Amino acid sequence: MFSSEGKYRKTYRHQFNQLRSGDETEIPMSTLASRIETRKIPLSDGQIEAIREAPDELVDVDGFQRIVTSKAAQRSTIKRLMYDVADPIMSKSQKIEVHSYIDSYSWCPPPIFMLLITLIQVGIFLFYWESDGRKSIWTDCAGCFKHHNHTEPGIFIFAPKLRGEAWRFTSYMFLHAGLNHLLGNVIIQLLVGIPLEVAHKIWRIGPIYILAVTSGALLQYAIDPNSLLVGASAGVYALIFAHVANVILNWHEMPFRWIRVLILFVFIFFDFGGAIYRRFYADQCDSVSHLAHIAGAVTGIFFGYVVLYNVVEHRIETIVRYICLVLYALFFAITIVFVIVRQPYSKNLWNDDKCT
Repeated sequence: MFSSEGKYRKTYRHQFNQLRSGDETEIPMSTLASRIETRKIPLSDGQIEAIREAPDELVDVDGFQRIVTSKAAQRSTIKRLMYDVADPIMSKSQKIEVHSYIDSYSWCPPPIFMLLITLIQVGIFLFYWESDGRKSIWTDCAGCFKHHNHTEPGIFIFAPKLRGEAWRFTSYMFLHAGLNHLLGNVIIQLLVGIPLEVAHKIWRIGPIYILAVTSGALLQYAIDPNSLLVGASAGVYALIFAHVANVILNWHEMPFRWIRVLILFVFIFFDFGGAIYRRFYADQCDSVSHLAHIAGAVTGIFFGYVVLYNVVEHRIETIVRYICLVLYALFFAITIVFVIVRQPYSKNLWNDDKCT
């Protein structure tokens, strides 16, 4: 979690203290620039240039931190682009730490997890589509079954009768039921996942995504141990709802928070509302695993609240964080118990004779 005094903030505060004289809390910008040279403060050429070009006005420690982590202080075009990618999901207070984190990278691009997962998913789909004899690319569940007979599950698909092969609870995310399914998932996970990964780092977004996929299969089997499962939708939902957790965590520092809430509410309303309408009002049965979507959303919010950056951590947020951790651990453990106890092709817990 970020605190109000993160790793990089402490460094910049120390540098500003070295530039002060006596009890100064504010320093004229022109004086600041000259002191940086005479006192040999270790700043980059871009940071020094940004200070020199800034308006000659009084600046305090917060202003100093904003200038040295601004886009103007970064000379790398790629890293300035990374700023643009990360900024929309960050509060103003987060930018100092995240921009500094980006500055520290010596290789690009840093959001390698989402890019790698996407490349693997696309590569596996195209490989199996070619192997399947180039059936309709829009509807072919490439790699889902062996020998084109749709009776023997492939190596990645989640199949209830093969629950003992534990990797299937995660590996099903590499398969998709046609190009439409694949494109929908990879576009959203790139648009939402890369900014989150840049801002919150791979070791937070990676576990959220993988746990969401795994919990999606666990919940699907626990409720309905009759269904095959493919696709990365649980992971995608986790990314979307991790953004919800990010907004909640940094509510007071988050710009346009009500607009963000409105956009997310509209998405939730149309997605889950549409599923409820189709099932209970239009009397339609679809093959979408809404249980996996729910598991992904639960992971994004509850586990996301635990691991995502928090700019200023208040006591109540610390308490809520531990509550979320306990609740998510219970959710995960209960689904595992159901998977162990329930036999494949048992009666659905949510039984509906209309959809069999």
